[in-house]
Amino acid sequence: MKDWLPDNPKAKLMARKRAAIVEAARKAFLRDGFAGASMEGIAQDAGVSIMTLYRHAEGKDDLFAAVIESACHPEDQDERARLDGVLQKSLAEILAFVGVMFQNRLSGAETTSLLRVVMTEMRRFPQLGEMAYRGLIGTHEQALLDFLSDRPETRDLSAVQRHRISAAFFDRLVGLDSYRGLLGLPAATEEEMQDRATQAASEMIAAISTSTSSR
Repeated sequence: MKDWLPDNPKAKLMARKRAAIVEAARKAFLRDGFAGASMEGIAQDAGVSIMTLYRHAEGKDDLFAAVIESACHPEDQDERARLDGVLQKSLAEILAFVGVMFQNRLSGAETTSLLRVVMTEMRRFPQLGEMAYRGLIGTHEQALLDFLSDRPETRDLSAVQRHRISAAFFDRLVGLDSYRGLLGLPAATEEEMQDRATQAASEMIAAISTSTSSR
């Protein structure tokens, strides 16, 4: 979906309309599925004209990507404040915080519901799988890679090394409880998420140490 520059006189209005459109699209996809949702219905539910909707989004693919992004990366000011505080701590503590945050987003009720939509309709709309993966996993991986490129502990590693270490970190965070959640069964507890994140952080620190010492 289109982003509007902050200095645009209509930026606040456009942001409110965008939020209404994403929320209407989310409800439509969860209620009707990807195939059943319509641009006309989403526009009506969002309280905007169909022309306004198309000024914000090119089509349903664009809307679905925006819904995935909103579910996986909510504008949570409390979380942002906690992260800003954690960024002053050690790399291991930062990684453990990110690990818990990632698991919570992956197992959240809204994310789980959207993934069920993807799994149900992937045969007809195979692009949904790639869109969901990019929104949920890819953006987290890229954010961590950008962060590591500026850290003194990893700045001298090659891009390939940072990518390999980051991928292993996220891979370590996804357990069988992810499938339990998709099946409507009890997922991991907060304590289990914290333990897994701490272990993943420790393994990543060890991998960084091994990579830097071998240079």
